[in-house]
Amino acid sequence: MEALEATETLKALIIENNLPRTDIALFGIKCPYCGKSDRIRQLERPDDLSDKVDSAILQEYAKIWQRLNPSSARLGVCSFCLNPLALNKGSAKTLDQP
Repeated sequence: MEALEATETLKALIIENNLPRTDIALFGIKCPYCGKSDRIRQLERPDDLSDKVDSAILQEYAKIWQRLNPSSARLGVCSFCLNPLALNKGSAKTLDQP
């Protein structure tokens, strides 16, 4: 699965499954897509969703998480434009950036 395809699949999972399940904004982090700085939410790790989503969905989410997040950094989403993001040290980047 290529990075772009994985990112689009993750975006679909976020929308279809109302992720993240916790609604805590990470203030001061600006979305690289839309520029909003009060809408970034951290996505839950797959282990944290084990009892909250269907097992087939969880398997797909875990596979994509590993593909997009091999360094165990955090993943997030902008709740305004719904784009998945890489979160690192107080900043957000698109998932195709190193």
